[in-house]
Amino acid sequence: MVDAPFTAIERKINELAGMVTTLKKEKEDLASLLARRNAEVKELEGRAAELTKERNEIKSRVDAILARLEGIEL
Repeated sequence: MVDAPFTAIERKINELAGMVTTLKKEKEDLASLLARRNAEVKELEGRAAELTKERNEIKSRVDAILARLEGIEL
């Protein structure tokens, strides 16, 4: 009968060890996912910056064309 409490403790320790292993794996998976998402964010930020630059260049060209058209006397 003395073994029963030790068996229960051993079972609980084994369960906790399993939980720790599972949580470590989950943490690694989440860290990997976070790293991928961070890379995607950087890529999208770069693309957004490129598009903003392109939009500003187009706006400048359109403004220049409009200024030339305003200067034409009909």
